[in-house]
Amino acid sequence: MLKKINILICFVLFLVISKPLFVSAAGEFQVIEVYDPQNLISTPLHYNPDYYGMDVVLVYFLGTSIKKIRFSDYVDSSFSNPLNTKVRNVSDYGWSYFNGFYFSCNRYYLAEFFGASDNLLVRIKLHVTGLVNPTCDSSSYGNYEDMGGNDSGGSDPNSCNACELFSCPGWSDYMGKLDEIKSAIPPAPNWNQVATTFRDTIVPQLVSDIGTLFGPAPSVPSEPPEISGVDTGGIETKVPSMPDPGLDTSGFTKGRIESEAPVIEERADPTGGWDITDPLGTLPDFPSMPIPGETDPKGWDAGKPQETETQLPIPKDQEGTRNIGDAPTPSQNNDTPPSPGRNDNNAPNPNQGDWNGTEYYKKHPDDPDGGGGG
Repeated sequence: MLKKINILICFVLFLVISKPLFVSAAGEFQVIEVYDPQNLISTPLHYNPDYYGMDVVLVYFLGTSIKKIRFSDYVDSSFSNPLNTKVRNVSDYGWSYFNGFYFSCNRYYLAEFFGASDNLLVRIKLHVTGLVNPTCDSSSYGNYEDMGGNDSGGSDPNSCNACELFSCPGWSDYMGKLDEIKSAIPPAPNWNQVATTFRDTIVPQLVSDIGTLFGPAPSVPSEPPEISGVDTGGIETKVPSMPDPGLDTSGFTKGRIESEAPVIEERADPTGGWDITDPLGTLPDFPSMPIPGETDPKGWDAGKPQETETQLPIPKDQEGTRNIGDAPTPSQNNDTPPSPGRNDNNAPNPNQGDWNGTEYYKKHPDDPDGGGGG
C-alpha cells in the first residue's frame, strides 16, 4: 500500500512540474513533437537526475502494445541526415513488450515506437541540452549504446523497473515527511490490557467513590411479629345463617336456575320497528374540487335556491289619451324678455336730496353716527 502511495505522489509531482520546456539545475530538454493517437504514454517526458548513475530524460507507456523501437539522433532540428540509427526489438532482451525508454545524450532525437504488426504507435521528437552525466554531445558517441528500453512484464513478476519514478527530484524529502508523520502516530492500544485495567482498577474505585459520596444503603428491615392478645370474638369459628328457615336447604344453584328457568317467548314487533343506519354512510358524496378555468360547479351548487327572473310591472292600457299639447319651441314663444334699454325706472342718485334716507349718510368719516353733518 505504501508503494502505491509513493508512486501516486511522485506521479502528481510530475503532472505539476512537467511542461514542454523542462528546466532544472541539472537538465534541460525541449519537446518538439509528440504523436500518440492511442494515448499510450502514461508518464510524459521528464528529467531523472539519477537513473542507474546517469541523468536522463524518461518516458513510460501503458499496456503491452509496443514491441519495436527505432531511434535516431541528429545535429539540428531539421532532422535530416541522422548521425546514428538503432532498432530494438523486445526479442533482443527476452521481454514481451517495452514499457519505457530513456534518452541519455545532449542531441536532437527522433524515436518511433511500433506494434506487433510493425504499425507506428508513438513518435517523439525532442532536443536534449542539459544532461551532465554523460553529456554525449554530437562529437562524442561513447555512451550512445546505453540507450534502451525498460520492461515490467518479464518472467519475474516481482520486478519493478517502473520504480525508477522514485528517483524524481526531492523524493527523499517527501518520503522523510511521511516517515515523520508515521513516527508521530502513536501505536494502537492493547485493548485486552485496557479492559483488564478498567475491570480491576477503574470499576472498584468508582464503586468506592460512589459509596463515599452517598453512604452505605440501609439494611433490609425484618418482618414485624404478629400482634398478640387481639379479641376476634370467635369470628373464625362462626358460620353465616339464613334469616328464613329452609333457604339454606332449598338447593338453589346456578345450574338449577339456568336449567329450570322458563323460556321467554320472543314476540315480533307488529309495527315493523326501525333500522339504525350509519350516519356517516348517509352523508352525500363530497364534490370534486373545481378546476381553474372551468365553469362546471361540480356539485358545489347542490341545494342552492334557483334564481327567479323578476320583471318590472307594466301599467295597464288606459282608455283614451290625455292631450297635453305640443311642446313649445323658442320660435313660437311670444314672451320677450326685457332689455336694459327699455327700463324706464332710473336708479336714484345719492346726491339728490329728494331721495329718502340721504340725510343719514355721513358727510365725513370722522362724523359721529347720526351726525347728519349739521
